[in-house]
Amino acid sequence: MKKMLCVLLLMLLGVAWAGSVKVASLHPLLSDMARRVGGEHVEVVDLFPPNAQLHAFEPSHAALAAAAGCRLALACGKGVEPYLADLREAFGPQVLVLELGASVPDVEVPGGGVVDPHWWNAPENMKRASLALADALSAQAPEHAEAFAAAQGEYARAMDRLTREARLQLARVPRSARVLVTAHAAMCHFCKAFRLEPVAAQGVAKESEGDMAHLAQLLAKLRQSRVRCLFAEVQDSPKIIETLAQELGAEVRPLAMDGVAPDLLDYESLFLFNLRSICAGLAPEPPASTTTP
Repeated sequence: MKKMLCVLLLMLLGVAWAGSVKVASLHPLLSDMARRVGGEHVEVVDLFPPNAQLHAFEPSHAALAAAAGCRLALACGKGVEPYLADLREAFGPQVLVLELGASVPDVEVPGGGVVDPHWWNAPENMKRASLALADALSAQAPEHAEAFAAAQGEYARAMDRLTREARLQLARVPRSARVLVTAHAAMCHFCKAFRLEPVAAQGVAKESEGDMAHLAQLLAKLRQSRVRCLFAEVQDSPKIIETLAQELGAEVRPLAMDGVAPDLLDYESLFLFNLRSICAGLAPEPPASTTTP
C-alpha cells in the first residue's frame, strides 16, 4: 500500500483534461454508465483490466498513474472493493470516491445473513445509481448539469425497457421452475426484481468453498425441485456446479454475474445475455425479444 501512496501522490499533481471531468472507474459497467451519463463532458479511465476477477481485483500502480488528475472515482461499494479505505486515504480530499451501490437497497442472501453485493444485476438498481452519478457529476461541473440530467433520463428509460423485457420473457417460466441455481450468491437482486428463488452452491464470492454437508443438502433440495439447469460464471467453470449437474442430469449455462465479460462491455448486452441464458435454461422456448443490445 505504501507504493500505492507514492504513485497517488504523484498522480494528484496531474492536470485534468481541459473542459471535462476526469472519472476513474473500478468496474466496466460503471465505466459504461459514466460515458453514457457524462457524454462529451467526461473522460473515463478504466482501472479494471480485461479478464480480471471481480473479487480478487485491486488497481495496479500503472492504472492509478493513468488516472492522474481525476476528480471522481466510481466504486461498486457494498463490500465489493475491500481496498476502498486505503484508496480514499491515498486520494485524499481532492478526489471523491463514490460508491454507487450505496444508492441501492440491500438484498440479503437467503439463509446466509449477508448482503449480496452484486446489485447491478437488476436494471432498476442501475437506474438508481445513474441518478446518483448524475448528481455527483453536476456537483463537479455545474455548467453541464442540464446535459447530465438529460443523459441520465435516457439511461433510465433504457433500464426501464430492460425491466419490461425481462418481465415479458420470464413470464413464461412456470412457478415450479423459478429456481435460479448459481455457483455463488450473485443473483439475489435479479431474483428479487423478477420473482425467482436464488440458490447458491457457494458463498458471495465464487472463490468460497461449500462444505460437503451443505452440498448434500443442496443436492437433495434440487432433486426435489426437479431443477434441470444450473448456471456458472461466464469466465469460470466451477467443479461444484459441474458435479451437481452430473448428479442431477442437468445442463450448465453461463451467466456474467460479476458484470465482467470481455465481449459484453455495455449494460444492455450483458443483461440480455444473462436474461436469454436464464430463459433458455428455465423455459424451453422464450418469446422473441423486443429489445436489442
